[in-house]
Amino acid sequence: MPSDHPSLMDSHHMEYEYKKCIKESCKLLPELEGAMVSEILVNIVDPEFNAVFLKTDKGVFSLHGEMGSEYLGVRKLESMPEQTDDKGYRICPYETFECFVGKKIIQAHQIGEAWNGHGIELCFEKMPNKTMIVQSIYTGDKPEEFEDCLRLGVGNYQFEYNRT
Repeated sequence: MPSDHPSLMDSHHMEYEYKKCIKESCKLLPELEGAMVSEILVNIVDPEFNAVFLKTDKGVFSLHGEMGSEYLGVRKLESMPEQTDDKGYRICPYETFECFVGKKIIQAHQIGEAWNGHGIELCFEKMPNKTMIVQSIYTGDKPEEFEDCLRLGVGNYQFEYNRT
């Protein structure tokens, strides 16, 4: 085990380092706010999700795991990756996120923390009851066979109680 492995660090040092790393890896998050999304692709290394690519009017962004996906990061890319399907390595659309194509991101923020569900939640204009969630697989519980990957979801929110 390398000497910088979290189990070998004292908790104060580990917390400081993770906060510093997360701050650096997510510094582009505010750039997503106000961006109009024109395409969303995901990178799959069968069967795991490894990255989400957003093509916007502000550029192309990658949302992906850092340091084994203990936390997430945002990077700006030169161009959108090409769709591909090559022996278990795929870059393709993700049907669950298609509802966000053509929508404007009005808020982009972090959720969770390193080793505890760190992720990114994107809120979209005129969609107050749905958000896009890209999160580390390390969220308290995960399928045993999955490591170093992402879990993707849509937050569905209710604002009023409907009696039945």
